[in-house]
Amino acid sequence: MKLCFDNAVLLSELAKLLREGYTVTIPVRGNSMLPFLADGRDGVTLVRCPSDELPCGAVVLARTTDGRIVLHRIVRRDGERLWLQGDGNVRGTELALGADVMAVAVAFVRKGRTYPATGRAWRVYSWIWRHGGRMGRRYALALYKRVAGKWQLCV
Repeated sequence: MKLCFDNAVLLSELAKLLREGYTVTIPVRGNSMLPFLADGRDGVTLVRCPSDELPCGAVVLARTTDGRIVLHRIVRRDGERLWLQGDGNVRGTELALGADVMAVAVAFVRKGRTYPATGRAWRVYSWIWRHGGRMGRRYALALYKRVAGKWQLCV
């Protein structure tokens, strides 16, 4: 049985569980973390983490300064100010404060298989994606969307 909850209710409960020290796995919503995390297919395991221990490259669940809650990667840090960007976003970044980070991702569930954030596969992917440059990401995303669209038509 699949249960659906309003995001406000779900995120409120999620924040409460994280504050109490629980580890929580939630489904990915949206496609801003493509090509490796897709809406409805993948999940992310989250834990609470002090904001001063969050390095560039970490994937965090945070409330941005404009009030949205996103699961994005830290691409730049200046003290308590964090610039976040989804892997599927070629240009746009969001600003968040360290105090508004709800959790950090410690594992990713992709197609039923769990990849630890500290594991070799995820670290290599993260490094390539972060250092591939904007044009490299743009072409990789375009290719992914074209191929994924064809695969979906064949199913």
